Amino acid sequence: MNVHHKLLVSLPLILLLSLSGFTLSSQVYASDKDRSSMMRYRNLFMETKGKHAKAIKLLIKSKLSLKHIITHGEALAAMADDMLILFPAGTAGGKSRVTDNIWDKNGKLTDDFVAKVTDMRSQAREFVRVAKEGNYKKIKKQMGRFANKGCRSCHTDYRGEEFEPKK
Repeated sequence: MNVHHKLLVSLPLILLLSLSGFTLSSQVYASDKDRSSMMRYRNLFMETKGKHAKAIKLLIKSKLSLKHIITHGEALAAMADDMLILFPAGTAGGKSRVTDNIWDKNGKLTDDFVAKVTDMRSQAREFVRVAKEGNYKKIKKQMGRFANKGCRSCHTDYRGEEFEPKK
């Protein structure tokens, strides 16, 4: 079974366990290869979210396709629903910028982080609702709310400094 298949198979289990209140420990990703795969996937996931947000900002600024604004907004809302499965305990360090304060002493995501993700989800859903109304001024305002409450709030508290590129 390749790494990608293992990751796809394990993500629903992680979601199920996290929704049931069961805490994940670093033993879930005991092998460095699995831990590294999760960290790489999280990085790609976040880059993808960023690309959707940048596309929305361009579309708003240029008053281009409202349909595409909605499509990118729906993608961000769907991705917001998956945020809590991206941070199993034991996946900090290396090239990951996540800080250890995202987890409590038992390896469970902190209540503060979960609350911020919940707020991000509601802001993303609200963005889609506002975008469907078609008022670019309101869309821009809601995108700002999403960026502040949906991205910056977690990045401020739970993302460390960017790594220096190797020369």
